[in-house]
Amino acid sequence: MKRALVILVLLAARTAYAHKPSDAHVRLAVSGDTITGRIDVALRDLDGALGLDTDGDGAITWAELATSSANIETYLAQRFAIAGCTITFESASLVDLSDGTYWASPLAARCGDTSTITIDYRLLFDIDAQHRGLVHVGDQTLIVRDGDPVTTTLGAGTSFLSFVREGIWHIWIGLDHVLFLVCLILPAVFPRKRPVESLKAASVEVLEIVTAFTLAHSITLVISAVGFIQLPSKLVETAIALSVVAAALNNLVRIVDARWAVAFALGLLHGFGFSSVLIDLGLPSSELVGSLLGFNLGVEIGQMAIVVVLLPVLYVIRKTLAYQAVLWAGSGLTAIIAALWTYQRML
Repeated sequence: MKRALVILVLLAARTAYAHKPSDAHVRLAVSGDTITGRIDVALRDLDGALGLDTDGDGAITWAELATSSANIETYLAQRFAIAGCTITFESASLVDLSDGTYWASPLAARCGDTSTITIDYRLLFDIDAQHRGLVHVGDQTLIVRDGDPVTTTLGAGTSFLSFVREGIWHIWIGLDHVLFLVCLILPAVFPRKRPVESLKAASVEVLEIVTAFTLAHSITLVISAVGFIQLPSKLVETAIALSVVAAALNNLVRIVDARWAVAFALGLLHGFGFSSVLIDLGLPSSELVGSLLGFNLGVEIGQMAIVVVLLPVLYVIRKTLAYQAVLWAGSGLTAIIAALWTYQRML
């Protein structure tokens, strides 16, 4: 039992450590029958795919990159294509983005008809199921999640629904966001040492919590996405992990009964985390309003889906030992896992 618990903690910590999605950026510009651009792939992801750190010391040196450059170019050529085009990769360089160092490989392609472009992007999906390719073509951003070819029409914009889907997906794969929300909801069916008498009463408190969380993260999402205040990604992710620790510990010692206040105060941190997703998309100003509205709507849909599934179950078991086990053991385990995330993200 103890061994199983340790394995569970380590797996959960490993899964959520990379809360920020594994991203690669493809930036393309079309001029006549020629497409130029660049592919940016994180060195940590290339290391996972190709084993760049040949001496295993945990650091990728320039000498190791120089030795592996031909393998990297071959890897990109085998997993990235534009239908009807012949692609040539040029001399690569390194660029620093918000979450680390990336291998930047310029490309040029000679094509036939470029009014409609079909892109075959298959990088990294075999080693990271949560990887996404962010393909920027003019004013449009295509989000590739499964390796299937994507097609775009030149001059089109990014659809509103794609931002909604991205918001939903970001909540569902963001285990730290999910656990934070769950920790806030857990006591709603058993406040102040006695179970609630009706599902309606529990729903009212949960509505207050979700509304406070939504208002808080919407504020910081907007001010960060428009560039008014931007915080380093490492600082934000560490603070979010700490917020999960705080929410879990509050279930164990009940320092603050007004969980809507906890949701609002700590939700401000989560908004900065949400904004990093939109910032990574490199959206033009003409799409900013639509992207903010769509992404925020997706986040709300994603979290409400969790509430709708979880709350009735908690209400049904609120008077049983199973609920007490979920509340106490679950909160304790969450606090431990989130403390591990905090340590990992500080490194």
